[in-house]
Amino acid sequence: MSSGRPVVAVGSHVRFRGSRWQVVALAGQRVHLAGEDGSDEAVLAGHLFADTGFAVLGAQAQQPQAAPRWGLFETAPATAREKALAWQRHIREVECGRPDGPDGSGPVREQYDPSQHTLAEREQAKAAELTALGFGRVSRTTVQRMRLAYRKQGLWGLIDHRTTRGPSPTGRADERVVAAVKEALRRQRGRSKGTVKGLMPQVAHILQDRHGGSVAMPAQATFYRLVHQLAHPADHPAHPVRTPPSPRTDAATRPPSPCGPESRCRSTPPASTSWPCSTTAPWAGPR
Repeated sequence: MSSGRPVVAVGSHVRFRGSRWQVVALAGQRVHLAGEDGSDEAVLAGHLFADTGFAVLGAQAQQPQAAPRWGLFETAPATAREKALAWQRHIREVECGRPDGPDGSGPVREQYDPSQHTLAEREQAKAAELTALGFGRVSRTTVQRMRLAYRKQGLWGLIDHRTTRGPSPTGRADERVVAAVKEALRRQRGRSKGTVKGLMPQVAHILQDRHGGSVAMPAQATFYRLVHQLAHPADHPAHPVRTPPSPRTDAATRPPSPCGPESRCRSTPPASTSWPCSTTAPWAGPR
């Protein structure tokens, strides 16, 4: 049973030396802290607790947040980091009423006052505010998803991970179209290839079967590029089919021997003759 006493765990927020810190690691008697300005410090637990201003802050005393992944966060593009930091302030306001956190200064806006509105109501108010600010069409579900991501992963959970993915050989093509092109190429393997243009109806048919017309075919130039990127050189529709010759075909196209079918060729004829071969009679020398 929980005693209700504050818990210092990885992810907890604490006040130490008059500043706000987050616990990012516990190693023996040492507590590793990360400041909101990017600074970090390791202190002995006894020294931490002896600080006259020490406190476990806000709701995090009972529900620690995930420790921020500072190294990963710094790898994201600057614009993505700025947007994540903006989301952080909005999420804090939803949860405790203040963008700077529970111990922040300044008045609490009425629509985010936890004493007057439920969490769901505050999420809905934030969705309307972010939509009006130009964040796109933000729903209450989006605010809730971002809030939970922040709980689990810290600032890294607020990053738009489309900006952190490596380049793809298929660019920004719809993954469902990519899968359909791969399936069409697989089906034609070992058959007459036809042309890239002739592959388009097959891909359209696969998309119709799988998605019921909800996925549009790409433009022809985009489709050609996809096939070029996805097809193995041996399976590319634009490349001719190469099949090994059969023994019968090989024999029919082989040029006839200069000795004829009944002749026996000498590997090393005598130096006095220029005849390359003889018929059934043995060679009797020059006359």
